[in-house]
Amino acid sequence: MSAVRHNGGFTLIELVACIVIMALLAALAGPRFFNNQPFSEHGYADEVAAALRSARQVAVSSQCDVRVGLDPVTGYQVMQSSPCNGAFTIAVRLSDGNVLAAAPPTGVALAPATQIIFGGQGQVRGAAPPAITVGAIVLTVDRFSGYVTR
Repeated sequence: MSAVRHNGGFTLIELVACIVIMALLAALAGPRFFNNQPFSEHGYADEVAAALRSARQVAVSSQCDVRVGLDPVTGYQVMQSSPCNGAFTIAVRLSDGNVLAAAPPTGVALAPATQIIFGGQGQVRGAAPPAITVGAIVLTVDRFSGYVTR
């Protein structure tokens, strides 16, 4: 009887071919993993929408006007009037004690620079607010209900 011998393993050509294929895939797909711009835009748009909704809730619960200032450079800041219908001097705080304000992430555009004031019934005071853009995402605030949509 003759013994059959099987060699296990890969040849050098097979290993080099696999390395070349993996390098090509990494070169083509790799940059997509490092572009987080769309994630930053979506995250900040959600944050601005949540800040607008929180401002409306504070206005309704306190029956005092609340102003959301939007600026392309400094981001958003939420202030409450003191006393009611007075100057906006009280920074609205989150439940953890932090001020309800944040600057946009690097490379994320917030426009336009505007102020939205919510009244005690949740409505927007003054003229209808403009559409707010965060990168390619558009947020709107209904003038009569204060409802924020994305």
